[in-house]
Amino acid sequence: MVSLLARSVGLLAKSLAGLSCTQATRCSSLPGALSAFQHTTTRWFSKQQLEEGLPKRPLSSFFRFVSEHRPTLAKQYPEAKLTEISKILALEWKGLSEPARKRYVEAANEELSKYKSEVRKYKENLNPLELQLLNEKKKERLVKRKHIRHRRELTILGKPKGARSAYNIYMSENFQETKGISMTEKMKHLQEDWKRLPQSQKQMYVQLAQDDRIRYENEMKAWEEQMLEIGREDLIRLKAKKRLIKDSKVMHEAKSKEQLHKKVVKKQTKPARGGKKADKRKNKE
Repeated sequence: MVSLLARSVGLLAKSLAGLSCTQATRCSSLPGALSAFQHTTTRWFSKQQLEEGLPKRPLSSFFRFVSEHRPTLAKQYPEAKLTEISKILALEWKGLSEPARKRYVEAANEELSKYKSEVRKYKENLNPLELQLLNEKKKERLVKRKHIRHRRELTILGKPKGARSAYNIYMSENFQETKGISMTEKMKHLQEDWKRLPQSQKQMYVQLAQDDRIRYENEMKAWEEQMLEIGREDLIRLKAKKRLIKDSKVMHEAKSKEQLHKKVVKKQTKPARGGKKADKRKNKE
């Protein structure tokens, strides 16, 4: 692959050498462009090599437990889905005693210390550029992991599914019947069919999309109110956050006024101090 890269760079250099003198003004920035091209390709190849040579992180104590017991559960419940088996294993792990967990934790810690030692040795053999690439790759993984966790959290919190477009509704209804073996073939045929679809038929899907948008906005409104109640304002859209905060302030002010009005009415209707006893004394006199 490296020889192929060298060949490509050589062909590029030959083509640049064959340029006429009238193009000299344009050629002033070409050496920089060539070096940039070599730099980016070097970075790409280095990234591939770094991924291959980097030591793999060992399993945690929980995943060691899962990998050990999953095959047994899969044999016991062949019709069960992977997610269902994972839930059962998670509950079993949660109820596992400390002595039973100990061997998984100790094995995980031992493998982790070996992994850290291997990574330290691996980094010692890298040059500055490769270290920089390794750090970039680590940042990319962290961002991706954070995104996955965020999506998983939203699913757990029950965030409504987004509104579908007219084309998405048409695609979901006609995907199975569309010609083609692979996914790409089916998608290509669907796009062509959608373009040829008469406007009168498209309007039906447009209306369905508008209805779905209303459904989404109503569900999001209710969901964002719940998020405000549990203190998750960070998950609320900016416009909705302003509206909800304003509504909560108005409700709080109205409630305060209502409480104040009740206190005033109660004070006015309250009988005078010792009223009935004072009247009895006057009657006796």
